[in-house]
Amino acid sequence: MKYLKLKKTILLVPLLLTSSACSLIFDDRIDDYLKATEPKPLEIPSNSRPVIDFYPLPKESQKNTEKLYEVPMPQQVFSSGTSNEVRLHRLGEIRWIYVETLPSSVWPIMKDFWSRNKFGLMDDDPNTGIIQSKSVQIGNFQTKLIMKIEHGIRQASSEVFVSHVFRNENNEWIRLTGDENLEEKILLSALEFLSESSSEGGTSLVALNLNIGQKAVLKQNDDLSNFIELNLEFSRAWAAVDRALKEALITVVDLDRNEGVFYVDFSRAEEKGFVRSLFTKDIKSKGSFKIVISKVEENKCIVTVGGDNAESKVFERDLLSEINQSLS
Repeated sequence: MKYLKLKKTILLVPLLLTSSACSLIFDDRIDDYLKATEPKPLEIPSNSRPVIDFYPLPKESQKNTEKLYEVPMPQQVFSSGTSNEVRLHRLGEIRWIYVETLPSSVWPIMKDFWSRNKFGLMDDDPNTGIIQSKSVQIGNFQTKLIMKIEHGIRQASSEVFVSHVFRNENNEWIRLTGDENLEEKILLSALEFLSESSSEGGTSLVALNLNIGQKAVLKQNDDLSNFIELNLEFSRAWAAVDRALKEALITVVDLDRNEGVFYVDFSRAEEKGFVRSLFTKDIKSKGSFKIVISKVEENKCIVTVGGDNAESKVFERDLLSEINQSLS
């Protein structure tokens, strides 16, 4: 009998412990927040540091807060892609090399060019982008070649200029003219050297400042009208816009160089499905436009566009974008 009582007691102890644990684990406290009392408000001591709002909200009138704000169009940027194009440009007596890469990448290649060239490398300044050859005696003249590397018109492009100068009686360096001028010969050699080296990559950290100074930027006035700012003299600005219009296949109806005006017809093939485009090609005209190149300073011009009617004015920025994208 005692054994049975002891056995029952042993069986009851785990049962009681289990029941107690379950009550602790599964105790329903979901409504305890109803019993919470509101605490006393926080009291700030009188000797504490003052509270300063570093980001205060502007106290504007209801009239100002309801005023609509128009966000300006972002500046348009076009990269030159990955074609690594290198070509020689000519405008009158001026010649230069156009390279589709940043000046900081052209700089070490051109230093290497002069180091291997028979004229040799005498001096270089990455802050100005100028590289000078050693003195070259031509006839009775002491001459040297000066190369200038600048940022090009497009984003991520460069322009390379070469000047052949000689020292005159007044100890001044002036440009050498005539058959003895070696500028074209050196530019053609540099063009070939760049064509073989442009794909090697690499950049010069000391010449990174040469990457600043893009010569063409699409901007917007306060009245939301658009224009292209060209940091070029008028003759180069005119030639650059003329070349851009041809590259963009924009029809020039008439022009007046003295006034800096192009009259164009802006049209574009409408995008359609592939199958439909095999059989038809719709060309939608945007209207006639007047492109004006105005000289602001000796080395600065602006390009503006005007539509011939109210409907065509909405496409003025599109036309400027086409020109800006094709400038080189």
